Amino acid sequence: MMKRADALRRRLISGVMAGVVLAMGGCSGSAVYNGQAYRFDAGDADRQLVIDATRRVLADHRFVIDRVDGRRGVVTTEFKSTQGIASPWDTEQGSLRDESADFVNQHERSIRVQIEDDGSVDVTVVVQRVHRPGWRIETESIASSTHTTVIGTDGRAQPRRMVTPIGVDGQLAQRIGEEIDQAINERLAISAQASGG
Repeated sequence: MMKRADALRRRLISGVMAGVVLAMGGCSGSAVYNGQAYRFDAGDADRQLVIDATRRVLADHRFVIDRVDGRRGVVTTEFKSTQGIASPWDTEQGSLRDESADFVNQHERSIRVQIEDDGSVDVTVVVQRVHRPGWRIETESIASSTHTTVIGTDGRAQPRRMVTPIGVDGQLAQRIGEEIDQAINERLAISAQASGG
């Protein structure tokens, strides 16, 4: 009986410690994303080849393309949300701290790829936090939850969804940039081999 009580106590302590670690990751979520854009040189690749490689890589990461401007060399995605450690199929996070911050807070990421005239490519990943004020969670059934409506001093209702940009995810930008660079180089190698060069 004593062994069972000790095992239960250890599980309880482990659970509480795991909760504290997750909460710490969530509370300091804004400090996690302090990266920069990632830049690489696409070399002799033409703009259309870079755009095609970018589209393939972003689709592999399940980002939805929002805009492609071939003339200006810009590819952007819609914001994509993730639940951190609760969604292991999402590969946006670069560390356990990122996983826990995304689990505790609702974060969304958008990617912008800018192709410059000199052949350099900039990849930027913006992270924003979603706030849903006024949500009253029903304890009996989540489907029965309601929202309060807050009217401001100007007479307008406060939106039910607000976002706050919290930083740039430099690790994801680097991974996406390296994958785009690799896809471009593979395509160039296939073209060179097909032309007999």
